[in-house]
Amino acid sequence: MERWTIETESYQHILTHHCNKLLPGDDANIIRRDIGGGYVRCERCGEKYLPDSIPGSPRLMFRVRKSEDPAE
Repeated sequence: MERWTIETESYQHILTHHCNKLLPGDDANIIRRDIGGGYVRCERCGEKYLPDSIPGSPRLMFRVRKSEDPAE
């Protein structure tokens, strides 16, 4: 399973991280944007992602979900 996905809901681009170290009560606030490099990073697992350049530079909303993959 991809651990980062970009979906569009009601014309809004949403970056979803499927984290295997998510704790109860964690929300999208554990995802931080690196201003200088353009990366986003999960503070819980440390995984980074560089979103593809989307025409028009839309604002991304963040969402985090518990990974259901037992191999992770």
